[in-house]
Amino acid sequence: MKVREERLFKIPVEEIRDLLKTQYGVDLAGVDPYLEKDHVVFAVLVDDESGAHPATERVHPSTERRPGRARRRRRKRNRVRTRGWNVVAKIQNSKGLVANIYEPLVKALERREIAKSEQRKVVRQILIANGNDPSEESVEYFLTNTLEFLAQKETGALVADA
Repeated sequence: MKVREERLFKIPVEEIRDLLKTQYGVDLAGVDPYLEKDHVVFAVLVDDESGAHPATERVHPSTERRPGRARRRRRKRNRVRTRGWNVVAKIQNSKGLVANIYEPLVKALERREIAKSEQRKVVRQILIANGNDPSEESVEYFLTNTLEFLAQKETGALVADA
């Protein structure tokens, strides 16, 4: 039968305080240490006044700052790629926004009597073919603007051509 021996290592807190006082020049009298993961922590307030105490300037680099508020990462704006597509016209759509009307969408939708769901599929396929991953809102936006352009073209009520 094997006997295991346990060894205890105890370091008095006063000895740690003396070590920190000689190494960093900080008086830790009255400061209670606490455990944080694998560290013994002495929280000491440091004045930022210039020329206050030469000892506080030596402490600054060794003290850890508590983590502040995390910075928000900027989100990349999700835009539909229309590079290489000719702009046929710029119209003001039903929502009052100026919208570009692109040639591939006009060619695919003009003079074709197909259901609205089929028109959505055609617009989605064209957007995907140009390297996009369009959302339903994007498909709806391009489809509506193109259909509004075609309706204005038929009635002759085009506001502005490109």
